Amino acid sequence: MQLFTQTNKNLFNTAILLLRLMTGLILFVAGAGKVMGWFGGFGIHTTVDMFKSGMNIGPLWAYISSYTEFIGGFLIMLGLLTRPAAFTLFINMLVATIVSGTKNFFMGGAAYPCLLMVCNLVILLTGPLLYSIDALLFHKKDLPLTYKSQLA
Repeated sequence: MQLFTQTNKNLFNTAILLLRLMTGLILFVAGAGKVMGWFGGFGIHTTVDMFKSGMNIGPLWAYISSYTEFIGGFLIMLGLLTRPAAFTLFINMLVATIVSGTKNFFMGGAAYPCLLMVCNLVILLTGPLLYSIDALLFHKKDLPLTYKSQLA
């Protein structure tokens, strides 16, 4: 019964890694499409025009939003500067959720950016944990003893 009622501490690092990889990949691909035109995206000029005409959002905010997804998604996947990246992506997805509104929340509305917002909040709160560049570069000495033995 403990299998269903207790947290498996050994898999917690793996769970956060999977969350980081999928959240980062989704945002990286979306940002790459907006910025570079990759993965079927329109590129930055069309994106800026769409932000302006469709949402009445100025070019500066369109650039900030698009590059936040592009660069932040990549950093989240790597686990590099994870908390700052998760914070900026959290804010970005909060704004996207608000702009999308509550009408048709689950069917083409704000549910998707809201889910990404919550994923980034979880990453922000937990940090990148063991399987990250941050752990290798910055926190090796600060990790709890159980994590230190896994790094060695």
